[in-house]
Amino acid sequence: MRTLIYEHRSGLKVVPRDIVSDVKKILWDINPILSKRTVASIKESVRERLEKEGWTGEYRLDSSSRITISSYLKGIGMCFQTGNVGRIYADLLKLQTLYTKGNITAGIILIPQIKTAKELGSNMANYERLIRELPIFSQVITMPIVVIGFDGTEGE
Repeated sequence: MRTLIYEHRSGLKVVPRDIVSDVKKILWDINPILSKRTVASIKESVRERLEKEGWTGEYRLDSSSRITISSYLKGIGMCFQTGNVGRIYADLLKLQTLYTKGNITAGIILIPQIKTAKELGSNMANYERLIRELPIFSQVITMPIVVIGFDGTEGE
């Protein structure tokens, strides 16, 4: 899948270059058939490949809660969002909480670009909306973030 990169608060200076490259390669190597029924298999394929690169599975925000982010590696928290647009704000809040507590130094968000989001479902979170709205929250989301938008649709 093709990718686009956006950084919030100098995310590319904080997230190690090799980590960004590895994640992009994982996405690049996946060539899914896009439909509402394939979201789970796409997430599972990415999760398996991330774990081979040393990422954890789900990572808890706190031992007293079942709230999690998708993965964690070397001080970087990751959220992989393929759900309703409202869920991306929960991901931002979870990453910011881990950052404020000193558990992570930066975050990565994997999110479909708008064309792919439309293929995968309705009212799905998408890269274009997130990068448009993230600067609005710069006084609240103070952590460095790298947003990786992926596109698995055929070119026009």
